[in-house]
Amino acid sequence: MVVRKVTRARKITGVPILERTLGLLEYLSQCPAGVALSEIARAQKIPKNTTYRMLNTLCARGYVARNEAELTYRLTRKLATLVYSSAQDGSLIEKALGPMRALRDRVKETVVISILDGSEGIVLEQVPGLYPFRFVCDPGTRQPLHASASTKAILAFLPSEEREARLSGLTFARFTENTLTRAAAFRKELAETQARGYGIDRAEALHGVHCVAAPVLNRQRQPVAAITVTGPDERLRAEDFAQIGEWVKACAREVSEGIA
Repeated sequence: MVVRKVTRARKITGVPILERTLGLLEYLSQCPAGVALSEIARAQKIPKNTTYRMLNTLCARGYVARNEAELTYRLTRKLATLVYSSAQDGSLIEKALGPMRALRDRVKETVVISILDGSEGIVLEQVPGLYPFRFVCDPGTRQPLHASASTKAILAFLPSEEREARLSGLTFARFTENTLTRAAAFRKELAETQARGYGIDRAEALHGVHCVAAPVLNRQRQPVAAITVTGPDERLRAEDFAQIGEWVKACAREVSEGIA
């Protein structure tokens, strides 16, 4: 008698509550101004009571904040800061804040630190400008890969293979008349960014907003973040990009030395 051992392929399944939670967080990331419980439940096709319990848990852990006046929910900066792990180098943000404040005091415009997150940039922290009217870029703010000075600064200094992998399949959506919408033009821009050492956003993502950014490099000389000065084009003028670029590069270099 021959006994045959039958093996069945194990079906790999997800964890439903985890999938729901991740979907909820991804949805909130697209609603920086906040969104009501009922809207979240409807958009995610989750029972309202379940959504409420999930949000309560996320609020208790500090990943989501509830606006008691408007009864809306939004992501906090906690999730954004988890994207960058620096167990060996210490806190990137802590090491960057001093140089960022010094740069802000020099240019008087808002200074931010960002990283790459998949096909976008994401702001980790900001030092607000000194003018009564200033550009605000809250932690967690997403930045289009092809239309931000910070993402250009990081992409330009990545190894070519990794850079091309990130550019593969990128959709060059138009945000303003200055947005680069062709891959060839964007690659040329990255080459120029690498040559001068800083990236420029010439009102490519938002009308009237200019940005200048330089990469923060780790001890392997790989870009891990970018320091950016951002402000209205009437103050952050194109003719000043070269000078501001040198100041931003100096700031980024100081942060790089702190984590090296």
